[in-house]
Amino acid sequence: MTPPSQSILITGGNGNIARLLAKRLLKDGHQVTCIDIMDPNPDSTVPGVTYITADICDESAIEAALQKHSPQRIFHLASLLSGSSERDRQRAFSVNLQATFNLYELALRHGSPQIVFPGTGASYGSDVPSTLPESEPQWPENIYGATKVANERLGVYYKLTHGLDFRCLRPPLVLSPYAPQAALTAYASHAYVAAARGESFAFPVGAAIGMSTIYIEDLVEGFVQLAYASPESLTQHAYNLHAFCPSAQEIADSIQKIKPEFQYTFEPNPTVEALLVTAPKVYVDESARRDWSWNPISDLDQCSRAIFDLIEG
Repeated sequence: MTPPSQSILITGGNGNIARLLAKRLLKDGHQVTCIDIMDPNPDSTVPGVTYITADICDESAIEAALQKHSPQRIFHLASLLSGSSERDRQRAFSVNLQATFNLYELALRHGSPQIVFPGTGASYGSDVPSTLPESEPQWPENIYGATKVANERLGVYYKLTHGLDFRCLRPPLVLSPYAPQAALTAYASHAYVAAARGESFAFPVGAAIGMSTIYIEDLVEGFVQLAYASPESLTQHAYNLHAFCPSAQEIADSIQKIKPEFQYTFEPNPTVEALLVTAPKVYVDESARRDWSWNPISDLDQCSRAIFDLIEG
């Protein structure tokens, strides 16, 4: 059920997920403020959104934003991703962990808005079952995953001890036309972009390789649905999401149904395959489907059409 118009803050507000999330929330009549360390690109700003340029680590700037806009919900998407985190562990600690702790504290002082937080499959580590339940112990093997686990645990602490409405999603691999080129495991997303440009593509994995996957607009919808769900309906502090598990060959075949001229090869990269060969094929998401009617696109061809529609506008 869509709530009445609310003030909503999105941290990391210039990111691709944040932009789509802002558009989705505006459709429901909310007042959306996006905060990011970088000035927004004029070509990608969302009409109707208020933009603030500030470092998430600048506690006074974040407090000023909370005081001015009095958000009832915060989607806390600001973070350094895995590669950047490994290159600068101190900055990763400051951005991913210290700033989140500060945000929880500031939230308590400024109306206790709901906080929706993106966890990560990286929090589980590599030695995990192919079918991954939410209850699987989290033993991350990089600092990005470690900070995400810490934030989840902190969020639950603030929820149980201080009444903060903390909610968390753990998404799998995201199919998105906006995936960074440097993201090694985002080859499927890169294949769609290449096909849309009329370019050939070399998959850096064998034809049978695949992992739990979700379409970016479904992920956005997951954030919104979880945020809107009544507290009484929620049985988990953190929820897994899953849509399907396409192999590289299935992705190529699906692209060719829409772009018959698409040419591709398989040129396995040992580094990429090592990251994916033990990756979960299914993130068990029965809790989300039961508690707040999570129902993503699970048909690959339907997803492919949606991706090309998003790329081609």
